[in-house]
Amino acid sequence: MGTAYFMVGTSSLSVIGLTYEIADGLKVSPADIAFLITVFALTFAIAAPLTQVFLYRLPRITILSMGLIILAGAQVMGAYATSYEMLFISRGIMGLGAASVSPMCSAIGAGLAPPEQQGRAMGIVFAGLTVASVLGTPLTAYLGTLIGWRNVMLLLALFCLLSMASVLLLVRDRNPGAESSLRHLLRALLGRRSSGAILMTFLQMTSIFCTYALIAPYMTDKFNMPENMIAVVLLVYGVNGVLGNVFVGRLGDRYGPDKIILISLLGLAAGLIILQLVEPVFLLALVGVSFWAFSGMMFHSPQQQRIANIDPAQRSLLLALNASALYLGISVGSWISNFTYVEFGHDMLPLVSLGVLALCTVPFGLFMLLGPKKRRN
Repeated sequence: MGTAYFMVGTSSLSVIGLTYEIADGLKVSPADIAFLITVFALTFAIAAPLTQVFLYRLPRITILSMGLIILAGAQVMGAYATSYEMLFISRGIMGLGAASVSPMCSAIGAGLAPPEQQGRAMGIVFAGLTVASVLGTPLTAYLGTLIGWRNVMLLLALFCLLSMASVLLLVRDRNPGAESSLRHLLRALLGRRSSGAILMTFLQMTSIFCTYALIAPYMTDKFNMPENMIAVVLLVYGVNGVLGNVFVGRLGDRYGPDKIILISLLGLAAGLIILQLVEPVFLLALVGVSFWAFSGMMFHSPQQQRIANIDPAQRSLLLALNASALYLGISVGSWISNFTYVEFGHDMLPLVSLGVLALCTVPFGLFMLLGPKKRRN
């Protein structure tokens, strides 16, 4: 499951590491690369819950495998793109394939673990996305300078197929998902607990990508970083993201997801403040990036654990909606990043991220403070 999640994460984020290579190759602005993230994420956000509604009769492993095949085909299309528009379309198709992969990984992983070990299980599955940050994104950035961005996409297509083969060989789950319908989807979207949790995922990821989508030009502009050092920044971000995910796995089972989520949100805010306030010294920038990544990646495993237990009978659908919210946040955050960078310059990116983050941190913090009092009354 982790390998499939890794391919989704690497496919979605690879263009960040290849920003300058793609921009030079297709004669577009580096800021336009943010829209390649947006179309992937927006397609994913729409397709993920609909996949659960219309394909639930199929075995989950079949849906996952179909998604990896679509993902590989879209990578090949992107590799041979002769224009920005063609690459844009390939990224939309890629999002369609990814929408069949991520929710299935989370649902199978949650179903295989007993309740007292779900936090750890979700951490292992979601590690695929964090490892994509630590290895996939910086590796694509490095390979892009060696073999070109087109060959990098062909390599990613090959690894998607290898991941599918490993899943078919090693994962024994052959069960279909729970029956889902548009009525179930509407109930999940309108339910107080489920809608609030899904909105929090959306806002947290939007906050991250308001800055992360254009991290390469941000670091270049503010910290005078050479373009060939972006792989180092992405590696630092990814390593600390993996550490945050590993750190939170056991804590979620011990202390419960709510406390860990609040700590993650506050730590993410602290990392963004560091990035905004430090002097233009590269090593100080890496400190801010490290804190930002560690805290940001602490969020997702306990959040998935929390959502998976809202309604176990509709776990697959709820996790699909959570994944949709995650990628919708990537889409909206990337768009905001492009708009902010073009209209106001790089200095505003962390401030905008902080503003979005406050929209979910403040209500959740109040819930944590007032919830116990309400229960005592």
